[in-house]
Amino acid sequence: MKKAIGTVLLAGLLIGLLIWSTPVTRLGSGFLIGNTQFVLTDHGLVKDAGDILVKFPNEDDIPAKWINKGKTGTVAILELVEPPKVKREPFSLQSENAGLKDTYVFSLGYPWTNTLEDRHTLLEGSLASQRENASGFLQFHMDLDPVHSGSPLLNGNREVVGMILSAKTASDRGEHLGKLNQAIPVSVLIDVMNKNKIFSNAKSFLTLENLAIEEFIEATRNNVVLIEAR
Repeated sequence: MKKAIGTVLLAGLLIGLLIWSTPVTRLGSGFLIGNTQFVLTDHGLVKDAGDILVKFPNEDDIPAKWINKGKTGTVAILELVEPPKVKREPFSLQSENAGLKDTYVFSLGYPWTNTLEDRHTLLEGSLASQRENASGFLQFHMDLDPVHSGSPLLNGNREVVGMILSAKTASDRGEHLGKLNQAIPVSVLIDVMNKNKIFSNAKSFLTLENLAIEEFIEATRNNVVLIEAR
């Protein structure tokens, strides 16, 4: 009997050690900026990660490293170890001083099915205010999952106006952003990019703002990536 109890206790200890030593995988989103080897994402997703993997639709996974540690508390820039093979039309970033002229916003979200029919989900919503709140965030209404944190927030002109931080993701990290989802405004994103000598505000050769939403998604979907951090 004692031998059996000892065996059970040892097995339980080994299982506990295995669980404790197994790294937790966190999932989030990000989007390509600059040339094809840089990705913007939420720093909370990658801040404790030893390994970061960026997943492209219908593409190989590409490891990445966080290159701007310690320079910001909200935004992380990842550098891919090699450029992706996917073709892409780059997003346009809204000018820092342009202001928001309407409340409609949207994003492209996950999950993927990892098949040839992979498609991003159109996520539509509205700004709670056309101005940043006291904490410097844009607040908006949109149905989101935690995996959508790090996704681009776009306006009706198809320009990136911020980077999404879902309310649930923030709450899980102990941050109190309120009930609304919030986004890091484009001015902060541009500042972080400039400090790291990454520039990306050139207009695509396509007139993206004149495309139907389905055409825009098809043209730009390879900019939005899934990130695994562990």
